[in-house]
Amino acid sequence: MSNDVQPMERLALAGGARQSLDTWIAGAQILALLTAVDEQGWTGFLAEPRDLDALAEFSGLPPARLHDLLAALEAHGVVQQQDGTVRLSPSFEALAADDAMIGLSDVLAGAALMNRQVRTAAEASGALALTDADALVLARAVGARVTPVTRTVYGNLLTTQLTEMAEAAQTGRWLDVGCGIAGATLTMATLFPQLRALAIELVPLVAAEAVRRAEALGVADRVEIRRADARDIDEQGTFTGAFWAQPFFPESARTATLAMIRRALKPGALLLVQELEPEPQETDRPAYALRRLVYQGWGAPFGRTAEQLAAEAESAGFDLVRVASTDVGRFVILRRPAE
Repeated sequence: MSNDVQPMERLALAGGARQSLDTWIAGAQILALLTAVDEQGWTGFLAEPRDLDALAEFSGLPPARLHDLLAALEAHGVVQQQDGTVRLSPSFEALAADDAMIGLSDVLAGAALMNRQVRTAAEASGALALTDADALVLARAVGARVTPVTRTVYGNLLTTQLTEMAEAAQTGRWLDVGCGIAGATLTMATLFPQLRALAIELVPLVAAEAVRRAEALGVADRVEIRRADARDIDEQGTFTGAFWAQPFFPESARTATLAMIRRALKPGALLLVQELEPEPQETDRPAYALRRLVYQGWGAPFGRTAEQLAAEAESAGFDLVRVASTDVGRFVILRRPAE
């Protein structure tokens, strides 16, 4: 019997690994299916109840295939079926709707980008590269669209939890450093008619998208989107407040960027930075580890705590005002000393 112990233990170990693999495989498969139906327009079509005949005509799928496909989507909570009709579940309808802060299609595109980057991390020894098109996909996947939902979230945040930010944005010029698609600044511009802002973005395609959104919202006369390296901005003491999108700045650019922000702010003006990747709970650690692999492959620091961000800014000559815990995470609020 002792001769059978080691093989049986190894069989059990392999079985445990196989269970993990089966879970990951199923996740990859439903993600692939959801991406395909979203690209084919299903998520828009199913925003309201449709009978099966209408969906069959829309999709062009034979009845048996359609039945199985809907069963898979329903099992994963994407759609609901009732009395011969099918529609998106309430949660997926909200994510796919035009008023979502970040839409389903952008989330799926961002996931596909991260999948490619994870694979590249195992195949290449150098830094991971992002094309301009990749950077635009990432910016859309992490940056908010200006919608009624977004305006409500920001309105509550600014009036109850980050009142200093609201005051700084309304009393002078606002500086957004590393703005991406400028979701935060454009949302504030729609909330505060008096806001005047400069938003800086390095990647031409991303900056062009931010310009397009500013023009569509009718705020381009108040929000300047400038395509530039943040380190090259030469404004001196002209801004009453700034936000720094610090997770996307590599180590090589951070010291000079903070120095630029300090010069550009008026004495006594505020700087806000956000802790985006706090230390995760144990259940969230696997996904956290994958994001860390990619972000650090880009040369960007990952997972800096609010306390570490405060120390970094203090070393650049800022004074800490407070660390604010909000509904969307912790913000470090700093001040350029009143010299």
